Amino acid sequence: AFRILHPSHEITMVETGMGIENAARALLHLLQADKPDMVLSLGYCGALSPDASVGDVVWASGVCLIDGHKVETLALPDNRELFERLAIRFPVREGTFITMKEWMKKRDIAPLVDPRMTLPICDMETFGLARLCGSRTLPFLALRAVSDGADTDLLFDPWSVCDKSGMYSVARAMGLFLTRPHLLSHAKELQRNAKIASANLAQAVSALIRVL
Repeated sequence: AFRILHPSHEITMVETGMGIENAARALLHLLQADKPDMVLSLGYCGALSPDASVGDVVWASGVCLIDGHKVETLALPDNRELFERLAIRFPVREGTFITMKEWMKKRDIAPLVDPRMTLPICDMETFGLARLCGSRTLPFLALRAVSDGADTDLLFDPWSVCDKSGMYSVARAMGLFLTRPHLLSHAKELQRNAKIASANLAQAVSALIRVL
């Protein structure tokens, strides 16, 4: 974690690691020493709708959790005014964030997606952060940039390249690709997409800071 001094804000950035438990644990640790005015969750996501493209930045208008075959929905505060102010500066889209308790392939998520959901995307952290903020009446926002389209699925479990804290591990990644070299081209494609997603997410966050 580190702090950034902005002309109008003091921002604490925390890298939580992958997974709902790791994300909530990191935020809980931060809240023991500080109470922020707002919590903003940022990261990548996978598209579950062909209407979303790589690089799209999605604003959470709803959040739910998939735990096995059980789906739990969590209501978010109404931030319509803030969303509209941000959308003037950067083309964000509204969407439903589907957080996976454990990593799943998109074809296994699809049957659990309610067709009435707005632009569904999947991640592995948002629900835990939103639930924790809700229990402490902390304002919460989430922005995610699409790093893989609906027609692209990971060919390996992302936990296989992370340590127990959910942080990327070079050693584990090298071990995976040495034993499965055919995955290298897939990993390079994901890297290219992540660069596009990162650039757009950075612009969206910059615009959000200006409207807060």
